[in-house]
Amino acid sequence: MIHITHSLADFITSSLPPAEARHRAAIALCDTIGVILAGAPEAAACIIRRTIVSESRGECRILGTTELASATDAALANGVAAHAHDYDDMCFVSMAHPSCALVPAALAAAESTGASGRAVLDAYIVGFEIECRLGLVMNPRHYHERGWHCTSSIGTLGAAAAAARLLGLNQMESVHALGIAASLACGVKENLGSMVKPLHAGMAARNGVMAARLAKAGFVASEQAIDGPQGYLVAMDSEKSPHALLDAIADLGSRWEILDTGVTVKLYPSCAATHPPLDVLLDLKRRYNFTADNIEGIDVEVDSMTPRLLIHNRPSTALEAKFSMPFCAGAAIVFGHPTIETFDVVKIQDSRIQHLLPLVTLRANPAFDAAAPLSQANVTVRLKDGRTVSDRADGARGYPGRLTEDELNTKFLGCARRSLPHDTAVQVLQALHTIETASSITGLTQLCATVRRGD
Repeated sequence: MIHITHSLADFITSSLPPAEARHRAAIALCDTIGVILAGAPEAAACIIRRTIVSESRGECRILGTTELASATDAALANGVAAHAHDYDDMCFVSMAHPSCALVPAALAAAESTGASGRAVLDAYIVGFEIECRLGLVMNPRHYHERGWHCTSSIGTLGAAAAAARLLGLNQMESVHALGIAASLACGVKENLGSMVKPLHAGMAARNGVMAARLAKAGFVASEQAIDGPQGYLVAMDSEKSPHALLDAIADLGSRWEILDTGVTVKLYPSCAATHPPLDVLLDLKRRYNFTADNIEGIDVEVDSMTPRLLIHNRPSTALEAKFSMPFCAGAAIVFGHPTIETFDVVKIQDSRIQHLLPLVTLRANPAFDAAAPLSQANVTVRLKDGRTVSDRADGARGYPGRLTEDELNTKFLGCARRSLPHDTAVQVLQALHTIETASSITGLTQLCATVRRGD
């Protein structure tokens, strides 16, 4: 009997992504290495690094540091750093942050095998496509109703696929890698707004690499670990039956989700659900030139998923502030375009922000649920002089087709400067722009070890 996992494994081992897909993957790689460098100095990343470096030695780079670790531990550390600021990309099909697990897993597997830049991009695409097909079957219930954080619960299988491709697993070894990954997948949304959220990304990257390495060494899993009667899809309460995955994967290798749906690059370091309202609010501020002192109230209408994510009305930490519509709205008014520094605790405590927090309301508009999740918003600003100004968002800047090369480069350099000297950051950016022709990934990762300050 041929199981669904065999078809997924065939795709891992033999697919030939088109050139345009590799171009999209290169953008994701550039963006993610930037956010890893930004996240490397953060507390969550430092704790992970201190813990694993004392226990692990290896040949894979922890970016933004001078440390080396095993492939699995480097994937863990880089994954946590990638998601530390919630500044990494999004996918509206898998409902995951795909690259914060896929890129660290691919880099670790590539460093341990000496793989080329093109091989890394192809592996990324393989993992991304498998995540999307799982997302098509599992969501919205898996993410929206059951509390699973897809970055980890789905991302672990994507990371395993990417690592399996780079480690050169054959078809049956890839079957077992996916089966192992199905039992390693985890991550609950109750931990959003805490250090555990970036840990989810690190776990997905580490567990994906571990699954591929175990399978290559001969470790065997059930061939029905994904679609069996007590398998991954059933256990994680997939929206559709396991049999629906057959239809979802029928076009693997002929249709590419990375081209059709794409990867959403974040231009604000906060929950993606805040981005459409932030676009509108910043635009209204530019057009009508109001300040915090002029505001009587800010009303934000969104889809029904968004209030389940933006749960902190009165945040006290940076992580909570990233999941707070009142803070993000207030910060946009007081400080302008949100940056990593916007979420410092001292700015959360700013008297102007504290004054604005109770003036911001967030409510669901069921009419928005027919569109892609986290993409619709209506923002109304009520001013003390009696004026009411409002506008509507359909998506946000950074979404597929709405990202310029200048925006990507500016974001990368702003992130990288937190770990690298400016000149080195520019070298890394140049290397990323030509990554597809690189004979080995190690030159890039070595550049990312020139730290800006003491590690």
